[in-house]
Formats: sequence, structure tokens, C-alpha cells
Amino acid sequence: MKNPDASRTSDPLEAFQPIVRQSVNEAVYQALSNKLMHGEYRAGQVLGIQYLADALGTSTMPVREALRRLVAQQGLEPLPNGTTRVPLITEARLHDIRRARVLIEGMVTEWAGPHLGSKALAQLEQLAREITQARRTPKGVASSLEKNRLFHFTIYGAAQSPVMLALIESLWLQSGAYLRETRELLHTKEQPADQLHESTVKALRAGDFGKARQYIQEDVSWVFDRLDLAN
Repeated sequence: MKNPDASRTSDPLEAFQPIVRQSVNEAVYQALSNKLMHGEYRAGQVLGIQYLADALGTSTMPVREALRRLVAQQGLEPLPNGTTRVPLITEARLHDIRRARVLIEGMVTEWAGPHLGSKALAQLEQLAREITQARRTPKGVASSLEKNRLFHFTIYGAAQSPVMLALIESLWLQSGAYLRETRELLHTKEQPADQLHESTVKALRAGDFGKARQYIQEDVSWVFDRLDLAN
């Protein structure tokens, strides 16, 4: 007698459907997450579900799920009418995010040091060079921001601490609106000390993880220091 369950599990298309749905959800989340981290949305900007779905070429369901996740990570905040917006900028919030990022990202860099092999270090060196090159012109700012994210998260991911990595992701999402205020400085005389990336890699190669921590803390501080000066 034919097993009815066998016919259901033998359909390869049916087996792949959950994977496809999950990949769409994750792709939408990553797209919105990256835009927030890069400061492409201004503080206070309302993000409409249908607008985002149309822009991403998808249905509203994965957009709703992505927004839910981003609210949980404090990258967005819910409004009474059911929409979401980028949190408003306040001086207290600025200083709170700054001190948290400097403390946590510096510490995690030190944790990551012993776990970064030659392949990862070579990748970090390449990214450091590409960041410096991309920042030389206004057109390269967007590229430099993505490469900068990859540089930092390559290090943080090596720390083997999912808990701390989740905290850092949340802090980067919350920093996006502040980063937007300094994007125009990335190709002027006020541009950050790009040697900090190269110096971080050199310190990691030398096994001086405390020094690497210091360089990362200086790099993280740069944006927030510029905002303090602007105030």
C-alpha cells in the first residue's frame, strides 16, 4: 500500500518553498538594515510599508517582518498609527550610543584578535585600502560606507559572541541617523583618519590586541566627535 506521506515529501518544489520565503524575508531585512546603518534615512523619517514594498519589488509581508525586527533592534520606533519611523536625534541619545559603541566594539575587537587568521587579515587589509580609495570622491561615499561595515563586522564576527554581535548590530542601526549628518565630511578636509583601519590590521597581525582595540575605539569615536563639534 502506498504511503500518502511519501508522495507529499517526494515533491522537490514543495520542499524548497520555505527556503525561498525565508530568503526573501532575509533579503528585505538586509536591504533595509544596510540603508539604516549607512544613514540613508533621516531622523524622524516615516517608512511606509507599501512604499517600501514597491521600492523593493516585493509584497508587504516581508517588509512588515523586516520592520518588526528593526523595531525590536531599536533601529526604528513604532508610531501610534501603525507606521514606523527613524528615531529622532537627541543629545542624550547621541552620547549614550557613542559610549556604548566605543566600549563594546573596542572590547569585542580585543576578543576577536586571537581568532583572526591570515585569510581574514588579508581581507581586512584589502578592505582598508578600498575604504581609503573610495572616500576620496563624493561618488565613493556610499561604497566606502558598505566596505567600512564589512571591515568592522569581519572583526566583530571573529569574536565568536553572538550576543555581543547582536548588540553591535543594534547600535549601528541606531547610529544611522547620526551618520547621515556627517556623510558629507567623508570626502573633505574633515575626513576621518583612514590610517586607523590599516593600523588596526597591523596591530592584529602583531598580536597587540589592546592596541587594535584602541584604534577601533578612535575610529568609532570620529563620527560622534564631529557631531559634538557641530553642536
